[in-house]
Amino acid sequence: MYQKFEELLVCVAGATPQIITETIYALAIKDHPVYINKLFVITTKRGKEIIIDTLLNKGILISLISEYNLPVIEFSENSIITLKTGEKEIDDIRDTNESEAAADIITNFIAELAKDATTRLHCSIAGGRKTMSFYLGTALQLFGRPHDRLYHVLVSPEFEANREFFYPPKKPRCIKCRLEDGSFKMISTAEAKIELAELPFLRLRDKIELKEATFKELMKMSQNEIDIAIIQPEIKVKLKEREIKIVSDILLLPPVMLTIYSFFLKRKIECDNAKACLSCNDCYLSLNKLTEEPFIDELASLYGFIYDKDPVKSSEFKENYTQKYATENLRSYISKINRKISQIVSDDSSYHYCLIKSIRKYGSTLYGVPIDKRKIKIV
Repeated sequence: MYQKFEELLVCVAGATPQIITETIYALAIKDHPVYINKLFVITTKRGKEIIIDTLLNKGILISLISEYNLPVIEFSENSIITLKTGEKEIDDIRDTNESEAAADIITNFIAELAKDATTRLHCSIAGGRKTMSFYLGTALQLFGRPHDRLYHVLVSPEFEANREFFYPPKKPRCIKCRLEDGSFKMISTAEAKIELAELPFLRLRDKIELKEATFKELMKMSQNEIDIAIIQPEIKVKLKEREIKIVSDILLLPPVMLTIYSFFLKRKIECDNAKACLSCNDCYLSLNKLTEEPFIDELASLYGFIYDKDPVKSSEFKENYTQKYATENLRSYISKINRKISQIVSDDSSYHYCLIKSIRKYGSTLYGVPIDKRKIKIV
């Protein structure tokens, strides 16, 4: 079913507000026209002053709407998002602090707009600093929906950034244009060519899990999510069949080894830490803990599940556990499990995530499986 969206245009701009009206014009004359309902501009302190003077005070935007009979475009000083560090509006992006502030402002603004399912975003990267364009495009990659669009507007060189040219008027007129050799010439606006290039971009919104954060943190989270999706294999444990499937490789383990391995995987799944598993080892455990309650009960329950939830088997395992599975024996079982995994898994780049690894922490040795919890399934 066709859905009517409220069309929002988001532009980055600096000292050349012409790119804003050129984008609106280019969208309106497409084969399938897009008529903008609301306009937002992300700019600097100086850019804001120029935009207010030209588009609002001199009435350039109203002239475009009137001349081409476009629907009313909602735009005011409140629609201008000025880059700031703290409460101070910045004139330009000159250092790392200002760059990071710009990144956060642009990203947060796009994330907020994209929450409204009734809108469609049209983002133009043609104006402003290259840094601003990069952040706008990246923000749309992170939060853009399938129907959102990204554009670059290409204007004939003679008319690009020309202070007298904002869009091709219906009645052509000659304006003074600077040529490539530095000379000037009067050229008719009928010669102006404006091309709207729609840019493809990766849509990660529904592919990765992102939370409110700074731009740097979002980049780190995104990379972690991509690493998890691409590099790490999937592990599926079928307890009753005594089978572990790692991607397409099948590993058959004796009940005790399967119980121990499944225990570490279950610890990973049940960890309630929100951090990405790649950088987290909160579920890791010392082997001494495995000889204490309630972990013995958990192991016994898993062992019984292998035997179709047989309570007798669970009881037998628990009764014999302290004698058979001392710390040294557990280390031996872990070594055997890891050896079998390394022998059976064909993908050398991924099997390391499936091994039971040891780390030194708080003065003791802790054990766990580094694979991300979302890659594990136990049935």
